[in-house]
Amino acid sequence: MTLRSLAFSNIRGNWRSYGAFFMSSVFSVMIFYMYAAFVAHPDLASEASKVRVGMVLCQFVIVMFSFWFVLYANSAFLRSRRKEFGLFFMFGMTRMQLRRLIVYEGILIALAAIAAGIGLGIFFSKPFLMTLAVLLGMKDSIAVAVPLDALWMTAGGFFILFISISIVKALQLARLEITELLQLTDEEEERTPHSPSLAWLAIAALAASYGMALVLNAANFNRLAPIILLLAIAGTYLLFTRFSEQLLRFIIGSSSIYYYRTNMIVLAQLGLKLKKNARMLFAVSILSAIIVTASGTVYMLGLAVQLDNVQTQYEDPQGIISLTMFIGAFISFLFFIASGSMIYFKLFTDLQEDQSEYKALTLVGITPAELRTIISMQVGMLFFAPCLVGIIHALFALKALDNLLMVSNWLYSFVIIGIYIGLQTIYFLVACHSYMKSISLTKGSLK
Repeated sequence: MTLRSLAFSNIRGNWRSYGAFFMSSVFSVMIFYMYAAFVAHPDLASEASKVRVGMVLCQFVIVMFSFWFVLYANSAFLRSRRKEFGLFFMFGMTRMQLRRLIVYEGILIALAAIAAGIGLGIFFSKPFLMTLAVLLGMKDSIAVAVPLDALWMTAGGFFILFISISIVKALQLARLEITELLQLTDEEEERTPHSPSLAWLAIAALAASYGMALVLNAANFNRLAPIILLLAIAGTYLLFTRFSEQLLRFIIGSSSIYYYRTNMIVLAQLGLKLKKNARMLFAVSILSAIIVTASGTVYMLGLAVQLDNVQTQYEDPQGIISLTMFIGAFISFLFFIASGSMIYFKLFTDLQEDQSEYKALTLVGITPAELRTIISMQVGMLFFAPCLVGIIHALFALKALDNLLMVSNWLYSFVIIGIYIGLQTIYFLVACHSYMKSISLTKGSLK
């Protein structure tokens, strides 16, 4: 069997592992193509020029999102296969052959993802262009077109991106020793020293950033905004890496809670999950804050324009405001997909290790029902802890924006928060069901 046929067989025979990465790649390609096709549409030269700055800026955000998203998805996917690569080495595969195998798989996935992404992008271009035409106040509908510039930019750019990431990751993985590939955990995930001072520093940093956000205004914006941002980021990082451990130690110190039913096991498992996933939770909480803040910001900016009756060069200022809101909501949706996918990839990257831990719990008497409860709490913590922190960040950010723009519409902000929590709950239920199914727990047993 050649390496090319082995790469094809790996993808075809283990589609469940490849499916999440492939669908993430298809989504990135589809989104980029739709925006590129709009900017390059031959019938929209004059109309596009009116909103070109906004659309090009949005396209830049999508480029950065696509690069980061594909890089993260590829890294998580390859990390989940480290044991498989270690077995290849044990069976005699050379480092060069492993590198070539990873690159061949990357080429196959890239070609399929690009073809599927562009195809779906063309299919959804009609409703996408119809929406933009309505927002721009155009009298005539926009005909669907396939601009060659957008086509080649999407196909060429993503092919280079996929192959470049595959080559870099192939070089990194092939340098690891067999023992490093076969171990289930990374050295960086080992227990860090307990530091109560850093734990309380997290609370102090967040409290300071929130306090400054409440008094932020146009006069002190340039001075306070960078400090608020740095304190919020540092405080959030320490919150998940240090304060979460301090909080668990406090809970464990209460005998009435710790020794109640299965709480001893639940808290021990939560502690391990928090330690292993602290950096991921930090990133997701920041993304969650961006999602809610961006959605609220574009609406408040539009409201400020309406209240001030600002005249613009466009025939339909309301259309431009609506378009801005659409772009903001769309970018928020992208970050929502990214944050949920980070959690999803992390769950299934650690699946093999988690399955062995859950099997050990059943051997000491934990029933399948109790195990489902433990898993639901762990997965729920991964989904909702950063969601809650991100929402709190966003509320203070929106209050600061309220002070700057002298407008307020908290009803809309809470509607956005409600929608976000609802979508996050749906994502959690789907991911939790898929996770339990993967460890064979949906039927009340663990294989």
